[in-house]
Amino acid sequence: MSSFEEKWKEIHEHAQKLEQGGGAETIEALHKEGKLTARERIAKLVDQNKFQEIDLFGGAYSTGFDIDDSEIPGDGVVTGYGEVKGRPVYIWAQDATVLDGTMASNHIKKISIVMEKALREKVPIVGIFDSKGMRMQDAVGAHGHFTPGMMMRFQTLASGVIPQISLVMGGCVGMAAVSARLADFLFMVKGTSYMTVADPEPDSDEDVKEIGKPEMHHKHSGCCDVMAKDEVECLEKCRSLLGFLPSNNQEEPPFVDTGDDPQRRLDDIMDIVPASPNKAFDMRKVIRLMADNEFYYEILGDYAQNLTTGFVRMEGRTVGIIANNSIWRMGCMDVDSSGKHAKFTRFCDAFNIPLVYLSDCPAFFPSGAEERKGVLRHGCMVIHATSEATVPKINVIARKLYGGACMVMPVNFTKADRYVAWPIVERGVMGAPGLARVTHLGKMKRAKTQEEKDNIFKEALKIMEERVKIHSIATNEAIIDPRDTRKFLAEALRCTQFKVQERAARKHENMNL
Repeated sequence: MSSFEEKWKEIHEHAQKLEQGGGAETIEALHKEGKLTARERIAKLVDQNKFQEIDLFGGAYSTGFDIDDSEIPGDGVVTGYGEVKGRPVYIWAQDATVLDGTMASNHIKKISIVMEKALREKVPIVGIFDSKGMRMQDAVGAHGHFTPGMMMRFQTLASGVIPQISLVMGGCVGMAAVSARLADFLFMVKGTSYMTVADPEPDSDEDVKEIGKPEMHHKHSGCCDVMAKDEVECLEKCRSLLGFLPSNNQEEPPFVDTGDDPQRRLDDIMDIVPASPNKAFDMRKVIRLMADNEFYYEILGDYAQNLTTGFVRMEGRTVGIIANNSIWRMGCMDVDSSGKHAKFTRFCDAFNIPLVYLSDCPAFFPSGAEERKGVLRHGCMVIHATSEATVPKINVIARKLYGGACMVMPVNFTKADRYVAWPIVERGVMGAPGLARVTHLGKMKRAKTQEEKDNIFKEALKIMEERVKIHSIATNEAIIDPRDTRKFLAEALRCTQFKVQERAARKHENMNL
């Protein structure tokens, strides 16, 4: 009979062999592509020596095809749990050294197991995608028990309960792409990752990769929340994001002692923000200036750039930022920025993250193209999300806030808890020129000459400019010195941190999607 030590040695040696995945040659080939192995990625994501693998010895099911003669360690996926910044997280990573990380029944079962554990234990989950799709030999013989649909079921059950992050670090096609996008945040890597719903044919693989590039998804489709220059940066950015987020919807976000004085004045803000309402500026500079240690974690930075969203810390606590950015489309809202706004709003509300708005929005963008794309429907969606949010909502109106923008950059209509403004604020139904034309339309129509019409407009404009000025000041809770914005936000967030706002009993809202 073998001794305890002999049995352990035998199992340990078997485990070490399995941990090599497809072997030294496939690992070397992966490294030449600028990619890490599944276990190398996990090691860089978690704290040192803080990963416990699950189901290492689970191999592939027999299919009856020749592929059964191949060694398929772990069925091409590594699953387990670890710690990131001292807090627990579940992880699964597809192993591209084993049959190109193709997905099969046991592969998906292993992922589903850690998804279920993460949901049951209320712990965030990170999925690392690197696969060429479904393994057809398995798919034709499977009975549908463990499919991407099973993964998606757990993802939808976990939505709003635990944070879910997808790291697309290689191929991600077909149903796997749908699963990846179901997460709260999706990362991609320049040069090595691609994602598309269309399954690649052997003769069109390069076309699929071109369509599914990270740059396309980060700038045009809005599917890539964070883009990294390489795999190490991707994993570091994932660690950083997890540091902002609570473990589940019953916790507050983690506190980090940043050492930054909440009373710090923003003396440089006057050099960033022009007093003229017609001059553009980059709102992200203001956000960095007011954030703890001037650190701003932007989400979807290249998509719908007329609106910027992301995370900062104020007095060491996580805060979600939603801000108009006038250097793109004058900061107007449109179809794309509405979706970006609504998704971020709902995530922050689900995970107890207070929202700070920096408003500089003249309107929803007026154009036939936006109407045809459904700006009305998307506008309703973002208004709904904003009104539904019960976390603290603090709005600093930097310059313009007109019309429907007042509903999505919340004031009294959509229940902001604080809405203050800088001295250059302009608020109302519309700007003075528009009001002058509407209120004096009859007089101008009755004018007998162009000169008389112009004089009527000039007089009306003077009246409306004064009325807009009075309205702009009077309709805010306070007017603050822009240099005191950080101090104001710190105090407002401190005061509203125990806010409770009950919703009427119902199954769920019926949002305009």
